[in-house]
Amino acid sequence: MASSLWPALAGFVLGSAQGLVLDWLRNRAQHRRQLRLLRAELRRLGEFRRKWNWKHNLPPIDDSTPIPPRITSSYQRVIQDLDFWLTDEHTDDNSQLGLINIADGATVLEQYSQSIHTMLDQLKILAVGKKELLARAVDTALLYDEELDRWHLMVRSAVSDVTRRLSDAGFPRQVVRSLRAMPKGHNPPPLPPIGGTGSE
Repeated sequence: MASSLWPALAGFVLGSAQGLVLDWLRNRAQHRRQLRLLRAELRRLGEFRRKWNWKHNLPPIDDSTPIPPRITSSYQRVIQDLDFWLTDEHTDDNSQLGLINIADGATVLEQYSQSIHTMLDQLKILAVGKKELLARAVDTALLYDEELDRWHLMVRSAVSDVTRRLSDAGFPRQVVRSLRAMPKGHNPPPLPPIGGTGSE
């Protein structure tokens, strides 16, 4: 009886260990797939570069208008599902917050764009006050262009971070990370808001 217990126990331990290793490998492979999807989503967002380029007291160069960036459902899903801890640089890494801020920034740009189009529609039917409304539309377009520049800084930073994470997501580096504690660190200061230094 006792002689048959040890081989059974050893088989159970070996099988459990193999299961844990397979789960570990699958988890890391899934992490790399999600990172590649996130990088593709960020690169797509980086292609929204068109500005209004309006100026006060000058007509637009043409009648075309920029399309504001839009966040897809797959972008939202991947930043919810991705296990950032596997490739975070330190214990206080806030890359996930930065990706959420990118989504928020795209919403702000879309709101600016909608506001400009609303004012342009109003200009077509107004009999008086056109000059003031046009000035407001140009001011909003200038804000859009400034916000787009600021937003692109965040997108470029995120692409760079995901590229770094893909390097750290390889099996050899993940083995090393699994055997040591996550280092402590600090995040860079956030970008100042449009129209200010953030020091008020």
